[in-house]
Amino acid sequence: MPAQNYTYDDGDEEAELECLRDSLEQMDNLADKTTQLLKVFDIRLKNLGRVIAPIYKSTQKLTRLYDNVETTMGSLDDILLFFNVAKDESDTIRAGPDESELLPYLDSINRLKDASDALKQLDLDSALQSRQEIHELLRIGLGNLSQLFSQWLKQHSGGIDPAAYVNASEIPTFPTDTVKLLSMLATYLNLVNDEVSYDLRLTKTYAGIRTRHLQKSLAQFSEMCAGYVRSNTFDGQHGFGEGGGTRNSMSEVRFCTIRNENWYEPGTSPFAQYTVNIAKLFEAERDLVRQIMPTVISDETLFVTIERPLESYINTGEKTMAFIFTSPIYEVLHALDVYGYLLETESVLTSLLVSKRGQSNGIAKMISRLQAHLSKSFVALINLLRNPFKEDTMPKQTGGASELVSNTLTFLSYLIGYKDLVVNMFLTLGDGHWNQGGSQGSPHMSHQASDPNDGLSIFQHYLRDVIDAVSYTIEQGGKQMKRPTLQFVFLINNHSYLARTLRDTMYAGDDDLQSLGLGDLVGRSALLRVESQIERSRKGYTATWKALMSSFPAATLSPAEKLSAFSQGMDEMVRSHRTYDIFDTDVRAMLISDATEAVVPDYDMFLRQNPDKSPEFVRSMKYTPRDIQRKINGMLDD
Repeated sequence: MPAQNYTYDDGDEEAELECLRDSLEQMDNLADKTTQLLKVFDIRLKNLGRVIAPIYKSTQKLTRLYDNVETTMGSLDDILLFFNVAKDESDTIRAGPDESELLPYLDSINRLKDASDALKQLDLDSALQSRQEIHELLRIGLGNLSQLFSQWLKQHSGGIDPAAYVNASEIPTFPTDTVKLLSMLATYLNLVNDEVSYDLRLTKTYAGIRTRHLQKSLAQFSEMCAGYVRSNTFDGQHGFGEGGGTRNSMSEVRFCTIRNENWYEPGTSPFAQYTVNIAKLFEAERDLVRQIMPTVISDETLFVTIERPLESYINTGEKTMAFIFTSPIYEVLHALDVYGYLLETESVLTSLLVSKRGQSNGIAKMISRLQAHLSKSFVALINLLRNPFKEDTMPKQTGGASELVSNTLTFLSYLIGYKDLVVNMFLTLGDGHWNQGGSQGSPHMSHQASDPNDGLSIFQHYLRDVIDAVSYTIEQGGKQMKRPTLQFVFLINNHSYLARTLRDTMYAGDDDLQSLGLGDLVGRSALLRVESQIERSRKGYTATWKALMSSFPAATLSPAEKLSAFSQGMDEMVRSHRTYDIFDTDVRAMLISDATEAVVPDYDMFLRQNPDKSPEFVRSMKYTPRDIQRKINGMLDD
């Protein structure tokens, strides 16, 4: 197929271009007009914004006013309801709470409280009457709740025996449900504090009931303390006070001459038991107060509750210490018992009284006074032993164990039972504090503790000095005996008693005994010194028997006269021995053996050396050697 041919026409192109120019020009004109129109719209919109802005703000204010009016109307409706609360709740409040269904009554209290708070904000005369009515109903309602609170509190506040329980957590208080109800009541009673100051009434209500409960629970201990003082007080007792440091003669007489058969046992002090049980009871009361009372008044309520029982306890403590301070030395054991228990419970009692320094200081004062008394008592004992015998404290002329010696050794054995407590005290007092008075001492006084910075070493030093002072007392007692033989019997009897006490309390090496005894603490050197004194006294005792034969070597006397003098002396010696108090079988055997060895061999030898059979000699020979042996063997029999 042949190709189609086109021809280019210049006239047509020009016509098209002209048309295009006309179109573009029209479009430019249209754009200009559009721009002008938009500018007019913009100007009009800005003018419209300025016109609308005040209208918009007015609309917002109107909206807020509407909301405020709506809220005010709602609040006014609520307030108008509060005006009727007193009328609505009056019957319920005046009827009192139902113990089995307490919540409705508490709800009524809540509504009255809310109405009171709301009307309080209105400064309107019309609200005053309603507030007065609400206030009166609150007073009645809270009074009814208070009576119920008291009733439930009294049901479990009749007193208990705290000694029946090991610790505070075991002491029964209230059932859990009752505690919850009491706590709820306490909360509501404290709810309107600003209206009627019911926190003060609530504290007084609780304290009045629980104080009587505590006093009833603790009365037995106060009575026990008074009974102990009465039964252990003797006529004429004045003792030594805290300032002087010297013991009255009556107190010394009681310790020196009366053998105490009922020595004090640890933990039996009535006041120590009082201390332990009051701490347990107060701890249990603190826990109960915290469960029941609102936190803001619980501490004050606890203090008001325990104030009077605590005052009674401190007064009893003062009387007990007055007795201890004026009693014989063995009451130091009582003081130590009280002191130890006070130290153990001080932190508990102090924590309960953290905001009441006066009462807390009362306990600290008792501890301080006991410390001072105990220190002086340790000194008083050793000074008494260094100056033992006065007119009223002379040993009996029987040669028996001195009450002063036996009481001192018994006292030491009990004192060691408080070793841990005493060791700490001696460390505080310092080594040798008991020697600062410059009193006469025994010849074997030790100079210092093995370790002056160790309380146990200081205590051992003190015990050694006491044992040496006891030995010195025995020597002084021997000098009071009127006969030489009796003097040596007294020395042997008492030194043997001392030695046996030391030997019997040496427990070293015995795995079954955990604590050290008196013998362990003073050491074997003290025992050796005592044993050497016994040997010296035995030699003196033997010499008194040999004195019966002092006439045998005399050249101026006939054998018959010598025998007569011996027999007379022998009868007197045996007769005097029957009056001696020697209960230790070992000492008895020792004396019989020494007497036998001193007399029988020499007497037998004299008879052999003098075979005179004259009537005068035969009449003078009252005893054969065998007779002498029998008399000596039975000289200590009753």
